[in-house]
Amino acid sequence: MLMFLESIDDAYIDIIRSGPPYPRKVVQMTATVPEYYSRKEKSKWIDPEKVAMLKDAKVRNILHNSLDNVMSNRVISCKTAKAIWDALKTQCQGTVIIKKNRRVVLVQEYEQFDAKPDEIIIDIYERFLTLLNDLPLVGKYYDKKDSNTKFLRALPKEWDTHATIIKH
Repeated sequence: MLMFLESIDDAYIDIIRSGPPYPRKVVQMTATVPEYYSRKEKSKWIDPEKVAMLKDAKVRNILHNSLDNVMSNRVISCKTAKAIWDALKTQCQGTVIIKKNRRVVLVQEYEQFDAKPDEIIIDIYERFLTLLNDLPLVGKYYDKKDSNTKFLRALPKEWDTHATIIKH
């Protein structure tokens, strides 16, 4: 989704990370209240402010249209693209504790990776590749050389000759 949004307009990424740049006005200091900022009324927005807020609306539209009905219903009440994005991150990735647990599980899966009995090489490779693609999502990276060696060691005994030739 990030790549898709960035391909349309790289400002969309800033909008989902920081929130929309709400137009603000300065409210002058009075005898009892110091000067502060307040949201401008929509009718007083100038063109650049309108464009910025329109970008948030576009990102919200893209996000809603890319979701199925169940996920869309979970974020329908969110007022900004950032709020939708944050809700989706929590729904899809979980809390910090869940992410840490997922990392531990994936690292353990990687360390103990081995071919299953009667599993063909294509299935072994696809399972290993899925695992390698999931690890960076939890912040764990492995060197290509180490990963290749790990895969070759995980192959069934009948592949030992081929694995040895590939290693050399």
